[in-house]
Amino acid sequence: MSHPGSRARFEPSWMALWLAVAALIALAASCAEDSVAPPCDDGLTPCGGACFDTQADPEHCGGCEGVCASGTRCEAGVCVGGGGGGAGGEPCASGLAACSGGCVDLATDAAHCGRCGQECAAEQRCEGGACRCASGLTECGGGCVDVESDPLHCGTCEARCPLHETCVEGACVCDEGFAVCGGRCVDLAVDPAHCGACGAACAPGLFCREGACACAAGDYEDIGSTVPRRLMGTTVGGETYFPLACMGVGSTQFVYRFTAEEAGRYKFDTAGSSYDTAIGVLDFDACEELACNDDRGGAVTGSTSAALEEGQSVLLVVSGYDGAQGDFALHLDRMAPPACPLDTLATALPLSITGDTWGLGDAVSTGCGSIDTSDASYSFTAPRAGRYIFDTSGSTFDTVLELRKGSCSGAVISCNDNESAMGAKTSRLVANLAEGQTVVAVVDGIDGGSGPFRLNVSEYVPPPCPEFTLGTTFPQRVTGTTAILDRVSALRAPCTSDSGPEATYAFTAPATALYTFDTFGSSFNTVLHVHKGTCSGESVACNDDTSGRQSQVKVMLREGETVSVVVDSYAAVASGPFTLNVNQTFVLPCPLLELGSTAPQTVTGTTADAADVLRPSCGSGAGEVTYRFTAPAAGTYIVDTLGSSFDTALSVLDGSCSGAELACNDDAPGSEQSRLTLELAEGQTIVLLVDGSAAGASGDFTLNIARFSGGGTCSTAIDLGPVVPQLVTGSTAEQPESFRPSCGFSSNAPDMIYRFTAPEDGLYIFDTFGSSFDTILQVLKESCTGTSLGCNDDTDGLQSRVALGLDADQSVLVVVDGLGSSSGDYVLQVDRFTGPGTCETAIHLGSPLSLTRTGTTRGQPDAVRPKCVSAASVSSPETVFTYTAPIRGTYIIDTIGSSFNTVLHVHTGGCGGTEKQCNDDLTSSQASKVQIELLPNQTITVVVDGYNGASGDFTLKITKL
Repeated sequence: MSHPGSRARFEPSWMALWLAVAALIALAASCAEDSVAPPCDDGLTPCGGACFDTQADPEHCGGCEGVCASGTRCEAGVCVGGGGGGAGGEPCASGLAACSGGCVDLATDAAHCGRCGQECAAEQRCEGGACRCASGLTECGGGCVDVESDPLHCGTCEARCPLHETCVEGACVCDEGFAVCGGRCVDLAVDPAHCGACGAACAPGLFCREGACACAAGDYEDIGSTVPRRLMGTTVGGETYFPLACMGVGSTQFVYRFTAEEAGRYKFDTAGSSYDTAIGVLDFDACEELACNDDRGGAVTGSTSAALEEGQSVLLVVSGYDGAQGDFALHLDRMAPPACPLDTLATALPLSITGDTWGLGDAVSTGCGSIDTSDASYSFTAPRAGRYIFDTSGSTFDTVLELRKGSCSGAVISCNDNESAMGAKTSRLVANLAEGQTVVAVVDGIDGGSGPFRLNVSEYVPPPCPEFTLGTTFPQRVTGTTAILDRVSALRAPCTSDSGPEATYAFTAPATALYTFDTFGSSFNTVLHVHKGTCSGESVACNDDTSGRQSQVKVMLREGETVSVVVDSYAAVASGPFTLNVNQTFVLPCPLLELGSTAPQTVTGTTADAADVLRPSCGSGAGEVTYRFTAPAAGTYIVDTLGSSFDTALSVLDGSCSGAELACNDDAPGSEQSRLTLELAEGQTIVLLVDGSAAGASGDFTLNIARFSGGGTCSTAIDLGPVVPQLVTGSTAEQPESFRPSCGFSSNAPDMIYRFTAPEDGLYIFDTFGSSFDTILQVLKESCTGTSLGCNDDTDGLQSRVALGLDADQSVLVVVDGLGSSSGDYVLQVDRFTGPGTCETAIHLGSPLSLTRTGTTRGQPDAVRPKCVSAASVSSPETVFTYTAPIRGTYIIDTIGSSFNTVLHVHTGGCGGTEKQCNDDLTSSQASKVQIELLPNQTITVVVDGYNGASGDFTLKITKL
């Protein structure tokens, strides 16, 4: 493998190894010399593990090594005798000894020093029969050494030179390249306590390398400062130098030295490596771990960054996770300074731009991404109001996408990571923007991930409505789905409070008939609605849940008529696959049956298989059966479905099936059946619809028609004449409901109607005080279709009271009705009010500057309503006064001290004039108070009234401020 840069290696000294081996050899020799031989008898010498007499044994003569020559003998430790001694076999001369076939001087012969065979060492000579050291050598430990140069015996036998020292002229001196520090020789190139100089110790964790403290103890490759660059290598067969904080079990490593040419943030990653890598960044001088990463951005490769100063060196350690090793790629570059936005996007849509976040700065911390991650940001301004889509489809790494309002520091609109519809690692956002609104789109990464990206921007264009055409075919079944990316509700279903995305179809009727549309077989809770013509046309039908969660509508269409059919959902989040079925239904004639003019009569039938052609105002989409009836005589007719088997609705149309609805009822009092009261002229024709009260309600029914023979209806009002006072009693229990009052709430309550004629001009009072149920009282002008002259519910408890002015001979209808569906015994009183304190008979208070007047509103009429009280409140009786100001000034009028909840109102020009002041309830009080500016001799009308039906004793005060 080839790597750029220089190669350096820390080489340990071999001196210590040499000394250790020498020590082991000396120790072995010492052990051999000191080995214990077996014990010998006196006069015997141990030799080679046996005992010998060295005085007489020719093999050990004079010593263990003394061997006598052939033919000689050993006497007194000396070889003597035999066939000869010297050359020619002659005996040795005096002073010589025969050794090894020759005569030698045992006193000087180095080969036979002192005895035959005892040889002196090379550095010794034989003197006086003993081996002695040569000149210049000294005996030390049984050997001859030069104490001037021997490092083991330097100067003396006991003086031994330490490691890294040499013996020179009998003194220990430091080896070449070593210096004396603290009394010992050290290698300044590698000694961590004296690195480069004595006392220059390296910090803990650092090594001394080439006289400088450094982090690396083993091999590294110096790659200089060039960026960007991409390096290839392998950790197979490498060593493990550094423990990295981001790893599990340590793996083999490859180390680079990198030096920053200029200050900035640098990024390093191992993308493209063949195994699960990790990368660490260590400061070269301090060995501090600056950064470390394993598995960033959703990949098994590492990616990290570090801020470096100019000239700062770091070690880049490429390793593997949990023992993994293999071929790697190392990519390094200087990151750009953080910038936001990088650019501005065009407004011509759709658009797609590409870029690369590798090497970019971390300008924005996205809400759903991670810190310390490069990002790219773009400003975009919406060309028009609409729905805009931003996504990173086509990017190569695990992206994050965020939108911010206005600028990079603006509020976050939304943030997304891993949009499932687009793929596991790309992101997607949809935002509704106003025309001219600016947003910043930020492309970021997860957990440090970066790389080539694609940013796509498009504008959501809603589909046309209707989107599809069904033509004129029936029956037909179409399938589809509303679960379409970005599809939102564009058309609200009329019969639900909310709806989701929809699918729309145009259908044209091939013939005039009843057509059925349903969503049976769909996968979600559907709603079905039909509109005339286009989707914006009038809604003609809407249904939710006809069969389970599915829907069905039936629509009567003319030949060639086109409608828009909308498959919708019950809730905004509901969507999915659907089935739409289209069928034509046989349409029965309308009316179905002719009842003639017989009354009373009863008919029976069933709506089980009936078509839903007509929709009564009080029913809801069930099939109906229709009948025609002609009134034999003028009068009141009662039509009901009492005795039917289901919850019916009953409707009456004027003249024909296309006529106006005259009346409709669902649920007569105390019943699920229906009941109507009709005022018909002789020969008048009506169409009766027997329908269901709700979609799906159908079954067997009974239809009853009868003419009401009693009085007290709109057409047979009971005449009270002009008599006053008068009191009449009766019961509404068996009466029909002839009229619906305009006040209170009457739901199918029966009523009794009287006619009264005023005997003279005056104020007349009608009340139901003393009745047994909750009454409503209404007075009509001339007939039931006439103008309402007065209506009241609950003046005195549950009873009612109406006061109104009538002209002489004026005729009115008085309707005694019930609240809700209540009925029972009633009391009706009619009288002419002649007392003072009415609008016509106001009590004049004169012109004093200060006055107090007491009185009561009990029994008084209710002729005028104050404006400062809600129109929904019950009217109350009042007492009317007039007052004339004596001088100009501010006048205060109040009802403080009254016994009930009063209302005070002041008018100019009488009760029907302008209301100048009105007050209900002073602070923390039920009394009332007004303040008014008056001119001299100005007359005002002062009305003491009550709140919501209240009446009682009052105190009226007028003072000048």
